[in-house]
Amino acid sequence: MGTVIQTAVTTDGQTAADFGSQLQYSTTTVPETLTASPATGTVELSDLVIIGSRINPDPIETNEISVYIPIGTEAWQLVLDFTGLQTSINLPGWSATVDTANERILFKPNTGHATLTPQQGITLQLNKLRINRQVGTAPVVVELKWRAPGTTAWRTETQTLSLGKFPAGFYLRNLKPNSAYIDNGDSVTLIWERSQGATYHLLYENIEIDVTTYSTWTVNDIRRNTMFYLRGRVQQGTATAELTLNTYVTVNRPDLEVNNLTVTGTVQMMSRHQRVFHTNRWLRAETDGILWVYTGNEYVRIAIDKFGDPTQHVFELDRQSTTTLEPFFLPKGTRVSTNTTAVFWYAFGNGALAPE
Repeated sequence: MGTVIQTAVTTDGQTAADFGSQLQYSTTTVPETLTASPATGTVELSDLVIIGSRINPDPIETNEISVYIPIGTEAWQLVLDFTGLQTSINLPGWSATVDTANERILFKPNTGHATLTPQQGITLQLNKLRINRQVGTAPVVVELKWRAPGTTAWRTETQTLSLGKFPAGFYLRNLKPNSAYIDNGDSVTLIWERSQGATYHLLYENIEIDVTTYSTWTVNDIRRNTMFYLRGRVQQGTATAELTLNTYVTVNRPDLEVNNLTVTGTVQMMSRHQRVFHTNRWLRAETDGILWVYTGNEYVRIAIDKFGDPTQHVFELDRQSTTTLEPFFLPKGTRVSTNTTAVFWYAFGNGALAPE
């Protein structure tokens, strides 16, 4: 089940930057997609599992964890009531109390407080939730009371998990690429299963594509490791429910964009070199590189058409009594033409100087 997580922390004068989030939560639901109950008749029952993972390197003490679930019949509320609700927690020596008046389930250690180690997570399970009859999105708030060992003041950390309630028959599942590992510049085809009556968008990097009428989509020329998101959205009246799946594609030798790069080992930049045998035709540089031109007992003419530069540059090298070496730096995309085969291409990478 896709979730949207918002974090807010109150710390009696301290900020989140002082200590960071103590737990990060993810959710699983059974069934995988929550279904709003029909307008009349049988109420849909669902299970909610909340997993809290420690990301902080220091132990903490906690005296309670609360899960707030909005009760009511509106689209922004999750359940009709707490009737028949079953609860559990994976930590030994803890108990749960269903507090209907405050719309929460309160988990507390029987000893007053307990210690969570850096490697220790929590699993909260709420079974037989009676989902209400409105499609929409409901906020489930998890509130942690905690303190550092040796201190007395309790801090409160809250996170909001947004759970969508979808109409019967909605599904979005099995998003996967045809290959999870590709070479630089290759294409990948994404495949998924979906129902009708919803809108679907594919998102990656800064791109968003409407794929409502598709169950497959090919993305070309992938040059860096990429996370793909597939968002399904259903709207009834002013209420919406949203589910997002994701999948990851790893690129062999990806393009990198960095502000500063410090190398402590060996760098090999000119891994590809070639002799150019194509005369009097346009060649294009597939990457940045240096064109070395040997002049000697012949007249050499070179035309360079730089990418984005409307002016064509022509260089004429007279015959020399001795062989000399003339370098030309060619940015990626530059076109070049020469009348001699005494030319060598040294690429900053693996790109060729290839005929158009």
